[in-house]
Amino acid sequence: MTANNDRPGGAGRPARRPFPARARLLALVAALAAVLLAAGCSASSSSGSSNPSASATSSASAAATQSASPAGSAGPGTDIGLTATTIKVGVIADVNNPLVPGLFKDSVTAVKAWAAGLNANGGLAGRKVVVDFCDSQLNPNATTNCVIKACANDFALVGTSANALEDLSDIDGCKNAAGKAIGIANLAAFAFPPESCDPDTYLVSGLGSYCATAKDNPQTYTVPVGDTRYFLAHNSDLHGIWLYDSDDPTFKITETPLFKAESDLGIKEDGQGFYAVSGAAPQSALTPYIQQIKASGSTFVYDDVTTSAMALLRREAQLQGVTSVKVWLCNSGCYDPTFYAQGGATVNGTYASLVDLPYLSDYTANPALDKLVTEVGGTQNLDNNAINSFVAALLFQDAVEKATANGGTLDRQTLFNALNNDETSFDGDGIVGPVNIGARASSDCSVLVQLVNGVWQRVDPTKPGTFDCSPDNLATVKMNTGA
Repeated sequence: MTANNDRPGGAGRPARRPFPARARLLALVAALAAVLLAAGCSASSSSGSSNPSASATSSASAAATQSASPAGSAGPGTDIGLTATTIKVGVIADVNNPLVPGLFKDSVTAVKAWAAGLNANGGLAGRKVVVDFCDSQLNPNATTNCVIKACANDFALVGTSANALEDLSDIDGCKNAAGKAIGIANLAAFAFPPESCDPDTYLVSGLGSYCATAKDNPQTYTVPVGDTRYFLAHNSDLHGIWLYDSDDPTFKITETPLFKAESDLGIKEDGQGFYAVSGAAPQSALTPYIQQIKASGSTFVYDDVTTSAMALLRREAQLQGVTSVKVWLCNSGCYDPTFYAQGGATVNGTYASLVDLPYLSDYTANPALDKLVTEVGGTQNLDNNAINSFVAALLFQDAVEKATANGGTLDRQTLFNALNNDETSFDGDGIVGPVNIGARASSDCSVLVQLVNGVWQRVDPTKPGTFDCSPDNLATVKMNTGA
């Protein structure tokens, strides 16, 4: 699912009035890093077989990953951050901060590894890639200063991982070398509203086309339900509760439509059905939800709050003697070794839905991931947001190559043109399923994994390096979420 980076939303999250950055920062205090592995939670997988066209070996040769731009003279084009010899990209990420020290350091490392791999093979469009890192520090003022700095010095923003980025005027009003306010392309690892609906922001893991109907009543949401289809095909009589994070008003907008779609497909709601829970809630505060599960004999529980919240929920369920639940589902934030470290054997059996390959194992089946893992020194130096940042860098690379194809001129405008018009089936060298970036479309590709004896294993599809890309993995829901 979706910054829980795979919460539904991404590029498709609805526009709404900006809310204070404090709400987001409070969510961080509660959830620590887990709540921010955003950019796609309930991704889904279906009971059908995997789509061969969505295998990790993409239509473009995966062996060419990070080396697709041969050495040689640069093509025509200059702009801010772009010379005949260099392309400077800005990486804005929350790293040094008092709440979660080192929060997105792995994301910065991933982008730098991408650049190093390119430069070792001739650079990009005949130019050396230079990575400018600016620490947004979970601070609105620091974030704004980073955007202003990038506008003045960098060609584009790549792998943006900034939770306090809400004032978009410096992105949209950024002037190019000719003094025209055309904006600066923001290829983000994750984004919350209003950033996620900004026309200059591009997200690979956008899971819903919400922005176009944000002012409608009701709104229209396109959400991933492949995991739901799988669960219904393999379990009878599923009914239960869904939990979403109350620390940020965005989450109600982006998560409850998914819950509604899952309920519509056949997972019946117990009690109230959908419950708002703070990521800061201690285990004792989760007792009422466990009591509802126990009273209803619930067979399905989806905790879309935080990794720590899921671990505490499962501990409380064990304490209260809950044995009826067949499916414990978490967002992609749980797909991390730290989840088992937090919950121990209690969290075994938990499912997680991903929109990208499960990097802990599938790097051996995907040359791009394998190269990344080697360059960063092992999977322990990665997390889901780092993978999202890396894929955002691959999107930038691909868009630059399309903009300069056949001798095309490279500048900020032609980069925008390529992102909007040419990225119709981007798959990040097979790390994600094909997605139409320019159309802000939802992807129907996903992978379902389960924690078994402390190790995350593929459930659907089982073949490494593949996705389930059934068109039925997307559902449309109309509802008023208060966007």
